Amino acid sequence: MKLLNFQSQNVVVDWISLNIQGLPDPLIIARCLSKHFTPHVLMTDVSSIGFHGLKKKYKVSIRQYTGSKGYWVGTKIIFSGKDAVYFYKLIKTQRLDWGLLKFDEHSLSLGRIDLCFSRPNDLNHTSKLFDAFLVDSRLSKKISIESDLSLVSHELS
Repeated sequence: MKLLNFQSQNVVVDWISLNIQGLPDPLIIARCLSKHFTPHVLMTDVSSIGFHGLKKKYKVSIRQYTGSKGYWVGTKIIFSGKDAVYFYKLIKTQRLDWGLLKFDEHSLSLGRIDLCFSRPNDLNHTSKLFDAFLVDSRLSKKISIESDLSLVSHELS
C-alpha cells in the first residue's frame, strides 16, 4: 500500500493562521516565536512593533483585532508561503514548543490552513504546444461549423 502524505502528492502548505481569543500581549507572542521567525506586529491593521534588528530567514505576522471595526476581538498569528512551510515542518518534527503559545485566559485554535498542489512542468508543457492546441481547436470548430452549414443548405435545397 502506497503511503499518502503531502510530499508524495505534491501538496505544500501555503498558509497557516492561528487564532487566540482575546488580546494577550503581542510582545510576548513575538518573543516566543522569535527563536524561529522575525515577527511583525500589527494592531488593528497599523504596524506597531518592529523587530528590525532581528533578521531571521522566516517571518510571522501577529495581528491584533480590537473590535473597533466591528470585527472579532482577538489575535491572529499568520504564516504564509515559505514561512507556513517552515512552521508546518516545525510542527511535524515536534521542534515547536506549544507551551510558548499557552495563555491562561486565552484559547488558541487553528484559524486557517491552505494547501497548494504543485505540479512540476515537463518539456511537453510549453506555450508553443498550447498555442498549437488552441489553433487546432479553432480550426476543427471552423470545419465543424462549415460542415453543419453545408448539411443545412443541402437539406434546404
